[in-house]
Amino acid sequence: MLIKVNENLRVSGRKKELIDLNTKFYNISKKQDYKKGVVISYINLGNMYATVGMYEKAFKYLQLAEEDLEGMEDYYLYTRLYQEYGQANFVIGLYKKAIKYNSRSIYYGKQIKDKHDREILSVVYANRADFLRETNSVDSSLIYLHKALDVKPTPVINSTIANHYLLFGKNKDSAQVYFNRAFSLLEKKDYWDSQRALTYFYYGNFLFEEQDYTPALDYYIKSVEILKKTQRIYQVPVLYQAIAKTYKKLNNSSKEKDYLEKYAKLNDSLEKVWDESINTSVDKMVQEKEKTDIEKKHSTIIYNVIVFVLLGVIVLVYWVYQKRITKKRKIIEEKELETESLMKKMSANDERLVSLAKKNDPLFFNEYQSAYPELVEKLFEINPKLSANELSFCAMIQLGFSSKEIAQYGFMQHRSVQTKKNRLRKKLNIPSDVDLYFFLQNLNSK
Repeated sequence: MLIKVNENLRVSGRKKELIDLNTKFYNISKKQDYKKGVVISYINLGNMYATVGMYEKAFKYLQLAEEDLEGMEDYYLYTRLYQEYGQANFVIGLYKKAIKYNSRSIYYGKQIKDKHDREILSVVYANRADFLRETNSVDSSLIYLHKALDVKPTPVINSTIANHYLLFGKNKDSAQVYFNRAFSLLEKKDYWDSQRALTYFYYGNFLFEEQDYTPALDYYIKSVEILKKTQRIYQVPVLYQAIAKTYKKLNNSSKEKDYLEKYAKLNDSLEKVWDESINTSVDKMVQEKEKTDIEKKHSTIIYNVIVFVLLGVIVLVYWVYQKRITKKRKIIEEKELETESLMKKMSANDERLVSLAKKNDPLFFNEYQSAYPELVEKLFEINPKLSANELSFCAMIQLGFSSKEIAQYGFMQHRSVQTKKNRLRKKLNIPSDVDLYFFLQNLNSK
């Protein structure tokens, strides 16, 4: 209920009622030791103060929220917190820091299970689009706007996409489509809020490009009225500039001068606030770094102890492993020697294949595949990724060639043959105690 009521007060710009509501809810939550309620109150107050341009207070409440949120597993609250941090840093011109906080917000937002709560990602993606646009990542900005639209279509996202097409794509037809969608959604709203203000602002830009200066001026002025009513002052200076530019086109120099003066006065006032807020944000960065340095020192000590223990364990495990491997290799070598001594009889067809193999003839495997098609198919069933070279190697083993002979006729070292056999065992899932020759003969007889 606090989230819902708070949002209604926020979008209608009822600052005093919003402060009273969250202060009351904070006191109740604190008394009942309800940490989530305390955090929500802090975030709401941080958002409200950022909206009206009181950034120092906004950062103060967001920092309090972050302190109380530590240790809690509430992905929605983490998403909201870092979304507010990102937006506040963006407004005061710290774009890289804004993107960093926005990335955290997206990370936590993607882990939210509740479908309704996940809709916050629409705002987070839209914010990221703003941040990327200001850092000249225009294409990426449009991608995130469409991501925001997929999560939850809103008037402001549709109008922002329209404005994007107008500014960067110079595609007025596409812009008109999205403006139509934005105005269609606005018809369903009973109150005037920032969604309507921004849509009017962007549509004013569209009309200005169309040289329809009088209706463009009308939309700009309507946008200013809403922003003032909802106390979103930081968005007003750019509108004053747009209005001045429009009056210039209408040859009304008096009004143009009037709005340029309004712009300069308000912008100077806000810049002072932004400078103070940048100091607050930088102080927070320093605090975060100091905290990280302390944590690193503690982590280094623990890390060294763990590494020392692990090294001891690794040495012990390696010694046992090598002992077992040596034993297994000895058994395999003995079995291979036995196998090589058993290979005496072969058919006339096999003799031709052996002759081709000894000559390292390229026709060897084709002839072998014709003679043993079922065996080759079974090998492919076990591992369809076997190469022609590996299949030829299997063929020579199946025909009774010893490791020494394979090395001789294949122009390779004996050690390389053993390595290839080990790789083949892994690819065919052959246990270490099963001889390769018997495995292939058994596969051929099935």
